[in-house]
Amino acid sequence: MRRLWYNGKVVSMDRVMSRYEAVGVEDGRIVFLGDSAQALQQSWEETRDLQGAMVLPGFNDSHMHLLHYAMFRRNVPLFGVKNIDEVVERCQARIAKENPAYLIGMGWNQETMEEGRLLTREDMDRISTDIPVCMLRTCIHIAACNTVMLERIRALKDVDPEVMALVDFEHGILRENAARLYMDVLPQADDAYVRELIQEGQRELNAAGITCIHSDDLMAIAGMDPIHLIDVFRQMEADGALTVRIYEQCLVEPKDFERLKGVRSDPADRTSLFRTGPRKLLQDGSLGAKSAEMIDGYVDEPDNHGIPIYTEEELFQRIQAAHDVHMDVAVHAIGDLALKKVCDAMERAEQANPWPEHRHGIVHAQTTTPALLERMKELGLQAYIQPIFIDADMNIIAERVGEEHAKDCYNWKAMEDLGLRVSGGSDCPVEPFDILDNMRAAITRQNRAGTRTYLPDQALSVEQAVRLFTSDAAWPSRDEGVRGTLEMGMLADLVVLDRDLFAIQPSQFPQVKVLETVLNGTTVYQA
Repeated sequence: MRRLWYNGKVVSMDRVMSRYEAVGVEDGRIVFLGDSAQALQQSWEETRDLQGAMVLPGFNDSHMHLLHYAMFRRNVPLFGVKNIDEVVERCQARIAKENPAYLIGMGWNQETMEEGRLLTREDMDRISTDIPVCMLRTCIHIAACNTVMLERIRALKDVDPEVMALVDFEHGILRENAARLYMDVLPQADDAYVRELIQEGQRELNAAGITCIHSDDLMAIAGMDPIHLIDVFRQMEADGALTVRIYEQCLVEPKDFERLKGVRSDPADRTSLFRTGPRKLLQDGSLGAKSAEMIDGYVDEPDNHGIPIYTEEELFQRIQAAHDVHMDVAVHAIGDLALKKVCDAMERAEQANPWPEHRHGIVHAQTTTPALLERMKELGLQAYIQPIFIDADMNIIAERVGEEHAKDCYNWKAMEDLGLRVSGGSDCPVEPFDILDNMRAAITRQNRAGTRTYLPDQALSVEQAVRLFTSDAAWPSRDEGVRGTLEMGMLADLVVLDRDLFAIQPSQFPQVKVLETVLNGTTVYQA
């Protein structure tokens, strides 16, 4: 179908920031860019008068967790809870309403709660002493469980002793890899449940103007084989049930990596809605959990250097296994020590088997140093950043790493100035996948209330912030030649906004409304 949007402000996000009044599409591609008068002289099966609305390339989120988002949205969301009583009350209300066989939730943050401490087994036992209860911290690197859940975790067989050692049975706290053990207690999910989660999540994504996500899902669902989950996504695409592009950041156990290699997407494929992307690895935890790997430790715990997920040799072997088959790698590294270890491993892999075309990267890259950023540049590593993180982390960064080191953290402008490849994400459900609010944070460096500013010299321009979630976000998936900008022949992924982002104050971005989202020339959301 030939469709035309005219009488608008179409910003291409190409290299010279070309602007047009109209954009036309046919067979999923852009076939017209120009002024409205020229456009209306052509034949179109459908036209839409934009009445001055803005059109941008469809929004991208370069790191999130779609299935985790949909699953916790269905259960007990705890974002913004003010105290432990509120956690208990929300959970008890869910039990009273639905009488579930288990209860899981996510989103609490001791840094913003009145008590200022982690949830404990005693708190969770207030919720229930009959069914298993597990509530994950907002970072997903810590979970609090009740006694029933802990007893079932203790009874699990074939759990790595190193993982079980991360369970504090006395206080009910699970850390890092142990925070996944609740999944081994839950009943196994079936394909129908997973399809429902995907459909629910993508509806919300489309309403936010998002046409592409890089999502870490393969180990998100209890009892779901990761390779089979890939088949579920592909079958949904075959059935016409996908309305967002999904570039899967493939987190799998080492035992499943050989199987993953056998079902990888064709590296030349640029148009399928579901594609397998980089191998995903995690090297450390989070700042909030004091488990991010830090060279100098934490201010109040200098001997605590965080919790490494892998030894340096294990990390190298996992990176090398992907690198050697020309599979990109995206490694979660929040602490500077974790980042250094990843750089070391990447360098070893490239020296052993050169692959100059790799697009390996660091997910988060929050606590850095100028030397580490220079090293990332030398190694050709990209950064998957989450500007919205500063809303919460500006309150804790100095007390975690010290005032002086805090000046080197969340240094996005320094990354851009160095020429690092940088793309923007939300890490949802850690933060909402609100692209416009994410852009606001990147530009203003302020919290949502506008009452605090963190390192304003590291603020990005409006153009840089928009590129983080459009043109620059196409590069990590090697799609810069087919999408991310509005140019002739490119895939017709668009978002229509009620205001021009380049003509208003960035503080107003969260009030901008998404009017329409278009994927492959087809409207997948309309306000």
